[in-house]
Amino acid sequence: MATSIAVLSGASGASYALQAARREAQQAEQTARALGSQAQSAQRVADQEQARADNLTAQASDANERSATARGKVSAASNADTNANANAISNNAPAVRSVPFVNASGQTTGLLLNAVA
Repeated sequence: MATSIAVLSGASGASYALQAARREAQQAEQTARALGSQAQSAQRVADQEQARADNLTAQASDANERSATARGKVSAASNADTNANANAISNNAPAVRSVPFVNASGQTTGLLLNAVA
């Protein structure tokens, strides 16, 4: 009788080990699926952020081009203003100067700029 109990207990132990191994395999499989899902989600977010970064890079490039165009216009306007002043001086035009600004009570409160002398 002792022999049969040992055989049953050995079979029961093997059955328990098999069930434990199956549970562990199922848990590992579930974990793998969950991690795979998280990895896919993270990849989608990374792809969206890359698209956003590409869009911002394109916008920055456009802004740099607009800035260069605006600087060119400022430079051209400045050169035109300088040339106009030079032409006015060479044509004996009145000089541009600053004069004191006097308020109603006779006090000097600042300068009136670009007054023609």
